Amino acid sequence: MTSSKTTFLVLCVLIAASRANACTVSENMEDSLPLNSAEVPNSDRVRITELVIAARQWPNVEIRGILYTGGYVLERDPVAIAKLRGSALRAYLIRLGIKESNIWMNTRTIKRPDIDSKGNKALNQIAVTLVPICEGGCERLCSDPQVTPTTRVMQ
Repeated sequence: MTSSKTTFLVLCVLIAASRANACTVSENMEDSLPLNSAEVPNSDRVRITELVIAARQWPNVEIRGILYTGGYVLERDPVAIAKLRGSALRAYLIRLGIKESNIWMNTRTIKRPDIDSKGNKALNQIAVTLVPICEGGCERLCSDPQVTPTTRVMQ
């Protein structure tokens, strides 16, 4: 076997081995809102609170909040409504104790509705993802009995 083929084979084995032990730890939710509304419904506030409570179970980490907010093209000023939704979610996460510096926000204009697993149209104008911030990496959470990974890649 040539040196480059051996190197390639070793890299493939290392990548496969690292993926076999990989996992993802996060808490997630998304929802569609009434058109032109920037208000986060109480049902979503409850869901977001539950996400934060679950994330606080992660040992020795800070929590990053990632917000995705959108404005549908048929709404009045979709860019502005997306920003308003993001501001409302950001303020709510801060009230729940997430550090403002740990909140990232991404806004978008929604051109077409998503189709959910049941075939229904959904705009999903708001989405919240919480992930751990770990000094030196979060791999230790994958084997921690207090943590239930969102995904786990197995051999």
